[in-house]
Amino acid sequence: MFQKTCLFLILVPASVLSAGAQKPAAADYYKAIAKYDLSRLWRADSLFDQEEKKNFVFPEPLGFIGDNFQRFFIHYTSVRKNPQNPYEYIVAGKTRVKNTILPFTGKITVKRATLDRESDDPMYRQGTVYAEVRLFEDSVAAASGSFQGQLVTSCCIDKKGRIAYDAIMMVADGYSNNQCTAVWKSYRTGATKKCNWGDFRIPESGELDHGAGEFTVDEKYVRFGWESYVKSYSSDDEKERAAALAEEDRQWWKD
Repeated sequence: MFQKTCLFLILVPASVLSAGAQKPAAADYYKAIAKYDLSRLWRADSLFDQEEKKNFVFPEPLGFIGDNFQRFFIHYTSVRKNPQNPYEYIVAGKTRVKNTILPFTGKITVKRATLDRESDDPMYRQGTVYAEVRLFEDSVAAASGSFQGQLVTSCCIDKKGRIAYDAIMMVADGYSNNQCTAVWKSYRTGATKKCNWGDFRIPESGELDHGAGEFTVDEKYVRFGWESYVKSYSSDDEKERAAALAEEDRQWWKD
């Protein structure tokens, strides 16, 4: 399992902070972002670390649903740009809660985009994409519903004008990307639950996450689906840890 962490915080050198300076406001990039295909920001086989100059397996999101922070899994099997709308992406995939796996379809719609005036790496321009997410689970299935939320994605653009997932500061404490805050609504009852997910960290995860550098589950929530995740980094038993890592790496969406 590839386990690191991400941020949407603006990183400013200590020397600048001490001088009381602030990073210049990001420029609007909404019109320009339409020319790019952003699908690889959300679904790809590999992730290029711009700092380490090597590829990693694309991260599977961490997520929770409900007030007890029950573990929530989501995997996009397909993301493609709508040829009729440069700001809309048609998506498909599966969600999982406990042993219930449900297919979904939906859309990611870009609402805003900005480009930073300064960068953590002079070889790239860094930016942020703000999108609306609408996902619909199979309405025939029991305990299914829909999701509506807001997605914030960090990206970067190289000297040749190519856009990519921003992994420039992936080694930094608190790193995260693809932060989605959403609400799930039951088709049958209309009941709603908070449901958030993200790469390496989960937004608005409250007391679930007590880690400083990396996502770390508070012990009182481990029993809500986080057992293998916790054992994968904390178990002293070699076999138990190996089994937990295998479970974390399992491609459950192919079941």
